[in-house]
Amino acid sequence: MTGRIDDLRSFMAALRQKGLLCDITAPVDPVHDLGAVLRACEQDGKAAYFHRVSGSSVPVLGSALGSHERIALAIGCSREALGDVMEAATQAPMPPKEIDGPAPCQEVVETAVDLGTLPVPTHAPKDGGPYINAGVVIARAPGGGRHNLSYVRLQVKGKDRIGVNLNTWRHLLEFFEAAEKRGENLPFCVALGVDPALMIAAAYRYDGDEYEIAGSLRGAPTAVVRAKTCDVLVPATAEIVLECEILAGEREAEGPMAEYTGHYSGVHPQPVGIVKAITHRRDPIFQTTAGASFEHLLLGTAVTREPKLKRLCRQASPRVRDAWLPPFASGFLAVVAMEEPRPGEARTVGIAALNAHVNINTVVVVDTDVDIFDPTELFWALSTRVRWERDQVVIPGTLGNELHPAADRTGVIAKTIIDATLAPELRGSYSKIVYPKVDLAALLAGQRGDGT
Repeated sequence: MTGRIDDLRSFMAALRQKGLLCDITAPVDPVHDLGAVLRACEQDGKAAYFHRVSGSSVPVLGSALGSHERIALAIGCSREALGDVMEAATQAPMPPKEIDGPAPCQEVVETAVDLGTLPVPTHAPKDGGPYINAGVVIARAPGGGRHNLSYVRLQVKGKDRIGVNLNTWRHLLEFFEAAEKRGENLPFCVALGVDPALMIAAAYRYDGDEYEIAGSLRGAPTAVVRAKTCDVLVPATAEIVLECEILAGEREAEGPMAEYTGHYSGVHPQPVGIVKAITHRRDPIFQTTAGASFEHLLLGTAVTREPKLKRLCRQASPRVRDAWLPPFASGFLAVVAMEEPRPGEARTVGIAALNAHVNINTVVVVDTDVDIFDPTELFWALSTRVRWERDQVVIPGTLGNELHPAADRTGVIAKTIIDATLAPELRGSYSKIVYPKVDLAALLAGQRGDGT
């Protein structure tokens, strides 16, 4: 039985118990080598724990949430129930609980900051330098308002200096712009190695306080403690916390970095941050994720958006059976399965799917005899059931994501809906070939037992 998960270490124990954690005990260089090994482990379906990272005494965990199964494990539900649990979390918010006295994340307090002591990887071959990209960034609305939790890539530029990549659609950008207008810096913190429920919550697009979602996912309020240098509440059980400020009026070139689109980002002027203190547990664990990895794609583009996708599609038609944002498509593709859609209904559902998130620019609607989680079957449906002269709708000039290579700098892009369902008049004439399932392992074992 898996024990209770309430911080990073208990989650690592659960992963190890399930055989989902690769323990890498050989020394690994954080420049390029760690990212390559992490990607190989992830493609094998596992997280990776690097015990020995060159240049640092701190071990590194990567790809902890690199699959739907691991995400479900983290919040204690089945893979099948994951979407419903994620959707329900926004309906029952649970505020955090501030604690008094010492907290694990502040067992050690360092004000003489040197980011070089941390094993921050340079993951991909063309990354512009080391990046902190798995830390939960925590800021507060100016004036002591609500907290916001999110992911922001942070390029290490010196002992205490970081590039802060702020793009549109982020509450953090709104907070910073409000502070900068008054000529003030914006305090923020970066929590590394937290309860995985908190990592999942930080991926939501939520107008409230994401601490509330983390509590709902965990079934208990998140324990928080006040940071040492600013009025920001941080997770009490975090492995490492960076206490920082974004500097008003300063911009520097930032990038490139391997992004979830599968391409490197460009180099652009971005705000600059200063790290004022580092607090951490004794013997802390650093956490990271490789750019364009499954974990990057799931947290950044898929797992928190799928519940809304399914809800909107089912509101458009009761014949919708399932919907998915495949991580191999970087969150830009939505696939929807429908049972015998009526004429025009696939397009209606496609429009609903496009409204689930601004990033979605392609929707493919298929019949329920197509396994939407199998790319082979998806391409089979596209190749055999689409009448391209009538089953594809292109919508030009729509708002998408500026990181998409086909979009302009403002994010404007063409979007498309593809109806890959059989026409009603053809359903009786064409049926998918399906063979009975065979337990091949048992068959082969039986042969060996017979001596054949």
